[in-house]
Amino acid sequence: MDEEEFDSLMQSRPFGVYDATQADARFRRRATLAAALWGNTSEDLQHQLSAPYPEIPFGFELADFRELQRSVQTISSRLSDPRYSWLSSVVAPPYTIVVGTERFTAWEARCEIVRRAIEYLENN
Repeated sequence: MDEEEFDSLMQSRPFGVYDATQADARFRRRATLAAALWGNTSEDLQHQLSAPYPEIPFGFELADFRELQRSVQTISSRLSDPRYSWLSSVVAPPYTIVVGTERFTAWEARCEIVRRAIEYLENN
């Protein structure tokens, strides 16, 4: 197989300015959704978890929530992986969210809020 055949099989192209702009726009949209959904404090997370379903921010689609869920699950799984122990000092707030008899780390709470929001959007 020569280089041309290999390139034709890969069906890829170089990552360019357009791709970077699109990736940045997706990141900013996820960050905006995250801020609107989770708020800024542990009390905001607790409020969202205490409600029958999370308050759904206006202007976002189910696909946005699924993209956020993938990102949050990735972060959460990295936080529990010993190979990424340094990560917890950067992104893991040291508090626990208590709702009724349930206890969540901040990232578990965020994952649960996104999961509940997706469940609500799928069923309503």
